[in-house]
Amino acid sequence: MNTDFAYDPAAVLEEADASGPVAATFAEIRRVMGIPLVTSIWRALAGMGDALDRTWIASRGIYESGEPERALQRVIETAPALRVSRLTNAQLSAIDMGEVDLVAARSVIAAYNRSNGMNLVALAALVNEPVAGTLTGAWQPGPEWPTLPVLMRRAEIPDTAWRIVQEVNRFGAPNPAASVATLWRHLAHWPALLALASVAFDPLQTGGAIDDATARIVRLAASEGARMASLRRNDVVLDPQVLAVLGGYVGSPGQVARMVTMGHALAVWIDSIAD
Repeated sequence: MNTDFAYDPAAVLEEADASGPVAATFAEIRRVMGIPLVTSIWRALAGMGDALDRTWIASRGIYESGEPERALQRVIETAPALRVSRLTNAQLSAIDMGEVDLVAARSVIAAYNRSNGMNLVALAALVNEPVAGTLTGAWQPGPEWPTLPVLMRRAEIPDTAWRIVQEVNRFGAPNPAASVATLWRHLAHWPALLALASVAFDPLQTGGAIDDATARIVRLAASEGARMASLRRNDVVLDPQVLAVLGGYVGSPGQVARMVTMGHALAVWIDSIAD
């Protein structure tokens, strides 16, 4: 199993560049999942022949069941919390991070937490054997989202900011050269905030707490995926290469699970502001 993404999240199709049937599928994914953006796994699948359509057809019923949202909540509530030093008003003042920027950063983090987290548990249902479990969900419309800051391409991010993006990308990553996850690239609008996060979370990285939490989330997601596996379309056959990509995506701690771990920890941290 690949420990790093089987694709480069910074090099796959940008959502803004999608057209025709691909754009239509992206729109349906956003509607069903209740998200304002399509994360890299779907954009990567769009570059693998018919993998996007087949994977979405196979998994759409899982998302439409409403189960992934509740499964994600159980995963986050059960996983060990990452506790860091609180963010202070003095720190925010020193980096000129006002309320407007804080609201925007929170919205970006929340969007990825919902999308990455629901993908983690729902796509785990495609690669795990079904087990008996109670399914009681019902699809509900997603939350209202503000207009998010644009996701900058690598060439649009100054090198100084990119170095900070690479610093925070090491959290939970399988190696120092791991592919940069899209959440970090989207947060490059606020490199000084990322620098504060780098300092705050570094002790948890060096002490192994991030790796422990991420490994736990992988196990919880696999259990939730197996419980929802009966909802997948078994008549849709996925190419072995696509199954390998999906298996690595949901099964490796160094892929989306680390971003689910870090994204929810970031949300708590950015809401922990103290005087």
